[in-house]
Amino acid sequence: MTVRTFAIALMVLGPVLMIVGWQTTSPGGFVGIVLVVLGAILLWTRRTSRHGR
Repeated sequence: MTVRTFAIALMVLGPVLMIVGWQTTSPGGFVGIVLVVLGAILLWTRRTSRHGR
């Protein structure tokens, strides 16, 4: 599994956890937000950190 695949998986899983989390327990929805943000950060840093490549 590459970093890109992992980041996309996090960004897909995040909204699912937001929906399910807020229906069951409120703090569970925040985990989904964190996963989406983490996936976006992973994709963004992968694009910008190619020094000399």
